[in-house]
Amino acid sequence: MYNSVRYNRQRGMSRQERVVFACLFCFLLLPNLVGTFVAQDLLTIGQRIIYLITSIAIYSFGLCLFRRRTFLYVASLGFLLSGIELVHLIINHATTSLLFVFTIIKSEKGEFLELLSTYWFVLAIFFVLWGVYYFLAHRYVQQEYIAPLRKRMWLLGVIVLFLTTSVVCLTLRPKFWNMFNLRGQDMRTAAWVGTEKACPVNMFLSVYQIVDLAQRIADQKDELAEFRFDAQYEPSHPKKVKDNQPIVLFLIGETSRYDHWQLNGYERETSPCLAARDSAEIVSFDSVFSVANLTTVSVPFILSRATPTDRELYLHEASVVDAFHEAGYRTAWIADQSFNNHFLMRIAENCDYSKYVTDPGTETFVDTVLLAPLRTQLTTPDTPQFIALHSLGCHFKYSARYPEEFQIFTPDMSGMDMQALFDKAGRSDEEGLARLKPENITAYRNLKAILTNSYDNAIRFTDYFIDRVIRELEQTGRPAVLVYVGDHGENLLDDENHMFLHGTYAGSYYEYHVPLFVWTSEQYRKLYPQKIAALRENRQKLTSTMCIFYSLLDLGEVALPEMNRSLILSDTCMQAMDTVWGLDANLHPFALPTRPQ
Repeated sequence: MYNSVRYNRQRGMSRQERVVFACLFCFLLLPNLVGTFVAQDLLTIGQRIIYLITSIAIYSFGLCLFRRRTFLYVASLGFLLSGIELVHLIINHATTSLLFVFTIIKSEKGEFLELLSTYWFVLAIFFVLWGVYYFLAHRYVQQEYIAPLRKRMWLLGVIVLFLTTSVVCLTLRPKFWNMFNLRGQDMRTAAWVGTEKACPVNMFLSVYQIVDLAQRIADQKDELAEFRFDAQYEPSHPKKVKDNQPIVLFLIGETSRYDHWQLNGYERETSPCLAARDSAEIVSFDSVFSVANLTTVSVPFILSRATPTDRELYLHEASVVDAFHEAGYRTAWIADQSFNNHFLMRIAENCDYSKYVTDPGTETFVDTVLLAPLRTQLTTPDTPQFIALHSLGCHFKYSARYPEEFQIFTPDMSGMDMQALFDKAGRSDEEGLARLKPENITAYRNLKAILTNSYDNAIRFTDYFIDRVIRELEQTGRPAVLVYVGDHGENLLDDENHMFLHGTYAGSYYEYHVPLFVWTSEQYRKLYPQKIAALRENRQKLTSTMCIFYSLLDLGEVALPEMNRSLILSDTCMQAMDTVWGLDANLHPFALPTRPQ
């Protein structure tokens, strides 16, 4: 009787309340509705159907448990997640990826504030909509159940059965991978992938995976303390090297794309310092591609033997820095970024010297802050040295990466409202900048020019910084080698896809094609002419940043029991890759684009 009365009261909802409630419910589902039609990572009709059913089931579950108004209040906690999902769908045409969530959680204060200052207007709209949502829910929706208890319990049972079936199918999917598959997709369970991609399930799964990864790294700290590569320092000229110990310096560049370096044929003078050096000093490689398009993934793969098809290897093995330490090198880690990366922090802790230089909060924060701690480490000539410099390079916001005197290409981003520039360029539909109104073409071209000018200024300052590092190495008078590689590239509204920044789901050619060059001192070239010849012989071979691990060791005359010589830049046995494999934003391997598409 009680339930019947409650139900009758619900049936007596005014038309206004029904309309408001339906609108708010659809508003909660908005990212899922958009994703059903635009998400390119939903590969089949089956996945899209399961994705939409899961989305409705999640919110219907809460509607069965709570009264209507309470449900809207509780569901609003996912409003922020819905906003994130919509942004990701609009930018990348894909559901929110693991790496996107990782970036949000792990972004450093300086990076976060830079992006926030650029997109503050979006944040303001978000809070306005949130306020309107609460007002409508409180003003027009009654505190009543949506249906009688019996019907709600029946619906709950159906939802639980559906979600349980989804979990079982997703669990079994890897076991059926090689059965009944088509184009690499398991047709027996592939549709259920739509369940784990539905918002907010994908968010919670990503957070769980991130927390689990951090815990696994922490748990394996003791295990890795016992790990050994059996690395041996085997100099080919022991008498000469004993009196003049070598230096291997690895400089990890940030957001550095191959084609914007003058050194690699770019028409602008973005690397005048390196270009002015003798051609015998520097070997630049033409066809190197990063394994990933985000620092948090690419750098661990650069420093370890992990591959896209064996991506967890870096959790179970030590890094190349540890291999140098094991071989008797004095090691140092000097950085001005990635302060909260568990993998990199573990490496730094195991070095003989580590130094993180923090952003003092000034308008610009540039990499020359790394020179002073570097200089302190170059005063120990009695031992071979391996030094890793992890720089901020050209990370957005580009104009914060170089001082005023490096505003060579203008107009740049300095003092400009980037949000206003994007708005003037005309994001005319759900595809962002993919379709432009004719009257906005001029504004769009201006925006691209400003971004490019700022980025090229940042490259030019990186060139200056690298030259300063080289000068420090030259002053030691020791055989020294510097290896520079970009951790990933950057999109600069390059083509009809109009992509910006990096870490996109699909991943463009410009995000993966990175510069890699090797500088050697005169003393080093005299000791190892065969290595220099091999470097030049291999400079045009197609490869990935997986070559860094073994190449650094070989350049430092450090050997492991098993050396993959096909991945050594300074070895005549190096082989060009037929296909370069990388990782997408969900850490799934795929064949990288090796030319602009």
